[in-house]
Formats: sequence, structure tokens, C-alpha cells
Amino acid sequence: MTTTVSSDETTESTYGRLSFWTAFGWGMGTLGVAAMYNAVNVLLLRYLVDFVGIGAAVAGSLMAFSKLYDAFTDPIIGTISDRSKSKMGRRRPFILYGCVLLAISAICLFNIPTGLNPTTATVLAGIALIVYATAYGLFGVPYMAMPAEMTNDHNERSRLISYRVLAVALASLIATFVGPVVLQMYSNSSTGYSIFSGMLAALAVGGGLACFFATKNAPFHYQDTQLSLNFVGMIKAAWKNKPFMILVSVKLISLMAMAVTQAVMPFLFGQVLALDSAQLGYYFLVFYVGMIISQPVWLMIAKRIGKRYLFITTTLVSSLVAVTWAFAQSGDPYAYVLARAAAAGIIGGGGLMVGQSLLPDVMAYDYKLTGIRREGVLSAVYTLVEKFAYAIGTSLTGIVLGLTGYIRGTGAGGAVQQPESVVNALYTLIAIVPLSISLVCACLIYFMRIPGQK
Repeated sequence: MTTTVSSDETTESTYGRLSFWTAFGWGMGTLGVAAMYNAVNVLLLRYLVDFVGIGAAVAGSLMAFSKLYDAFTDPIIGTISDRSKSKMGRRRPFILYGCVLLAISAICLFNIPTGLNPTTATVLAGIALIVYATAYGLFGVPYMAMPAEMTNDHNERSRLISYRVLAVALASLIATFVGPVVLQMYSNSSTGYSIFSGMLAALAVGGGLACFFATKNAPFHYQDTQLSLNFVGMIKAAWKNKPFMILVSVKLISLMAMAVTQAVMPFLFGQVLALDSAQLGYYFLVFYVGMIISQPVWLMIAKRIGKRYLFITTTLVSSLVAVTWAFAQSGDPYAYVLARAAAAGIIGGGGLMVGQSLLPDVMAYDYKLTGIRREGVLSAVYTLVEKFAYAIGTSLTGIVLGLTGYIRGTGAGGAVQQPESVVNALYTLIAIVPLSISLVCACLIYFMRIPGQK
């Protein structure tokens, strides 16, 4: 039976170190979310533009609109999960239902019929994006709220998050390596996208069930405090937690840069560097393998120098790797591309691990600050910022490509000679934007302090 712990009875013995299965299983829960996250951010924009036939600016704006929908749903989901008194635990029922809906959204997103008129195609894509946004919030918001109440040890939270980073890397590897290879095998046809969507659906269900059963005996908390569903009130409440606000600010601008980079990558590979979908997949293979193998090292470094300084270091070094894309040209040895992938994956793995592990830390501080357990509310704000970041980044990419004269490729993703304005825009988006944003992030992180924690 699931362990219940009241807000005033938490002890080290009931609220400290977690079993391997609990920590590992919780981490694997993110398989479906991460796979969908990367598939949508890396492949969906080009799928809608080059395969379905929706204009670049329209497709980017459509993806951004679906994120605005989250502004209303995520806070509600977070507050409902905080109020939940299910015998299965405050968050676990949401995990179960969310993973099923996430699988359905995967099928919907990548099976839009071809040959439709633009209006019909846009409507179907919009509906699919709304289903995906709902599923992501239903699963992701309660899921990210769980670590703060599963353990009170900040180093144990880092361990917990390291398993999630492993799952993120594995799922992302499948989405961005196996996916493009499968698409290449089927010549980027509707059959290839259907098979790909089935893979995403299987990951969503498998990961969700692993998390649901593994956290059966994990601590959770009931509370009688009735939290308001008022969005403005929740934002005001979150504002009082200064470390949390700094963290979400860093999250917003850093993920915006990442969204731009991921959305630009398929266009840069296919239309500028003359590389195919399989080569794009091998790039992500090296990237995520580097992220996976680096986790134990980053976990040790975080314990030695602290999360804040590690976050600053990885942020700045990652930006330097991004700048090297400004010098990439068609005909360069493919080894250069893979070297960038390895460097970005290893360094990015450290930034992802430490950044994610700070979230339950600031949630624990919030409880000390307010005496109220509102992990779901804070998770909703955090997840909402995450989605806004990708909405801004992806829509910015689509709008910039549209304004600079991007010429749509064939349904099979064939390369087209692009205007110089488009090529320059791609280089700027993938190299200069990340550098500028990383400098701002490093400054914000430097001033972040969590009282009572080194």
C-alpha cells in the first residue's frame, strides 16, 4: 500500500533515500513525454510544412496557439492534483490516464492525411495539437511534482532526476535517431510516419505504466488546505518564492533557445548542409549517447562543486559549442557534425540533470516558506513556462523562415536551393541566438540562492 505522510510528520526514515526500483521506475515514466517532446519539437514543424503542406508561418503559429491553451489547463491540473485524495496517491492516477491520452495524441499528430486543402489540414493539425497539449499537462504536471514529496534529501533528488535524464536521453534517442532512420527507410512516406507514431504511443504507455507501478510505495502527502484555481492567485503565490522565479526565468529563455535550435536542425541539415534524415538521426544518436554516459560523472561533480556552479559552467560551454554551427558548410566532413553532437550531448547532459534537480529543491523550500504543499501548482507554472518557451522558439523559427523566403521542399523532404536570406537566418538561429541567451542565463543562475542549501 502507498505510504502516506502528513505535512508535519516527515522524517528521514520515511522521507529520505528511495529504493532503486522506485527511483528508476519513476525516471522511466518520462519515456513517452520526452519522446513526444522531441518528436514534436524536432520533426513536427517540418512534417506539417513539407509533408502535410501547411505554410511555415501558419504551422509555427498553430503550434504556438496550442501552448496558449496550456495556460488555462496546466494550472487547473496542478491544483487538482494537489487536492487529490486518491488511495493510489495524489499524482499516480494522473500518470495512468495521462499516458494513455499521450499515446492517442501521438497517433493523431503524425497521421494527418495528405492532399487536403490547407484549411482542413490546419484544423486537423490544430485538434491533434490540443489533444497532445492536454495529454502532456495531464501527465507532466503531476509527474514533475512527485520528487519534492518523495524525498527530502537534495542529493537524493539529484539521484532521482539522473534516472529521469537517462530516460529523457533514451526516449529522445528513439525519437530523433530511430525515428528519422525509419522515415528514411520509408522515403518519408505516410507509412513511415504511421510506424513512427506507433513507436511513440508504445513508449508513452510503457513509460507511464512503469512509473505508476514503481511508485506504489513512494511517500506522498494529503493536505486539507484548499488551493485556489485562480490563475493570477497562483502566479502571485509562486512569485514569493524567489529561487523558483529565477529558475523558471532561466528555464524560459534557455528552452526557448533550445526550441529554436531543435526546430532549425532539420532545415539546416536538409536544405543547407545537404544531409539526409538518417544522418540527422546519427547526429542525435551520438548526442544522446553522450548524455547517457556522462550522467554518473555529472552527479559526482554536482556533489563536489554544487548545482549552481555546475549549471553556470555547462550553460556557458554549451553556448560555445552552438557557435561552431556558424562555420558549418555543405561538404564539411561528417565527423565534424558528430563531434559537435558528442560535445553538445555530454555538456548538455550536465545542464539538464542539474537544472531539473533544482526544481524539487525549490519546491521543498516553498513548503518551508509557506507551510503549504503545492508542488502541483509550482509544477504547473514550471511546465507552462516550458511550453511557452517552445511555443515562442518554434513559432519564431517558422515565422523567420516564412519572412526570409523559405521555399517548401517536396513531400519526401527533398532539398531545395534556398535564398541567401534563409541560409543566413538558419545560421543566426542555430548559433547566435543560443550564445546570447546563455549569457543571460548564466547571470541569472549566479544570483540564485536556496536558503539552507549549499
